[in-house]
Amino acid sequence: MTSRRVLITGASSGIGLATALRFARQGAHVALLARNERGLAVAAALVRAAGGRSLELRADVTDHDALRRAFERASGELGGLDVVVANVGAAAYGRFEETPAEDFRRVIEVTLLGNVDTIREALPLLKRSRGSLVVTGSAAADVPMPLMSAYTAAKYAMRGFVDALGAELRASGSPVHLALVEPGPVDTPFWVHVASEDGGLPPSLPFAYDPDEVALAIVRAADRRSERTTVGALMLAARAARGIARPLADRVLARASALARSSGAERRGTAAIWNPSGEGRLHGGIGGRPSLLVRGATSVRGAAAALGGTLAGLAAGDAEDGASR
Repeated sequence: MTSRRVLITGASSGIGLATALRFARQGAHVALLARNERGLAVAAALVRAAGGRSLELRADVTDHDALRRAFERASGELGGLDVVVANVGAAAYGRFEETPAEDFRRVIEVTLLGNVDTIREALPLLKRSRGSLVVTGSAAADVPMPLMSAYTAAKYAMRGFVDALGAELRASGSPVHLALVEPGPVDTPFWVHVASEDGGLPPSLPFAYDPDEVALAIVRAADRRSERTTVGALMLAARAARGIARPLADRVLARASALARSSGAERRGTAAIWNPSGEGRLHGGIGGRPSLLVRGATSVRGAAAALGGTLAGLAAGDAEDGASR
């Protein structure tokens, strides 16, 4: 079987790197797209050590020309693309009134428009290969993140865009499989890469998930096993709570915002909206945990596949018996 040709944006750390390693363990040829040259080199070495082949693409997704050249190079050197993971995201941290207008706009440019432009470049190539496009969204599209208003807005918009695009692809009979993976908080370097006007960082999150759980969901989605996945049963509970008892849920969010302001670390982030920041690190050091929701879905599908294989074997045996009679 020919190894898959995969391109991942935001591939030099966190979810992007974890996803690259998942595909690498399947023997894929992985094109890693990010801005940080050193982080790309580390990620590429990890991909090769995991059993995959790597191609380093240094580009900023907000630079249209650089993004187009990166896709042209990946398609040319790999002979096409089978999977594209649009995974870029960065945030500004602080109250909306204290967030500089240029930081707010930059978050939208990176987290929404950078992914939209990635998708624009990916679709023609994936139509040729009948491939898969997986977009990393966020549970912030359901449960807003206080002190990250621009990021929340971008993720709300990303879900709406993916829904509209999906309808267009179905209407046109496109062979491209489009999927959205929406994780809750994840233990990645994302939290120390925020831009912060007052010099504070978000506090450590007690319910953060391991980035490999999101990577597992992304690979499953690329395998056409899902069109929308939420990583974290807690996120489903929070979504339901806000739908059922929104005034109370919003008061809880307001309280969480006040606590976050008082308990975050007093140091500046690396401002990934402006600066290359991925350094080849998977985790942020806040303690990731597994997602029972993702693992459970994987186990159920695995059991179903095994049962299907068993039934097929029994049917073939019955057919042989009938023929011998």
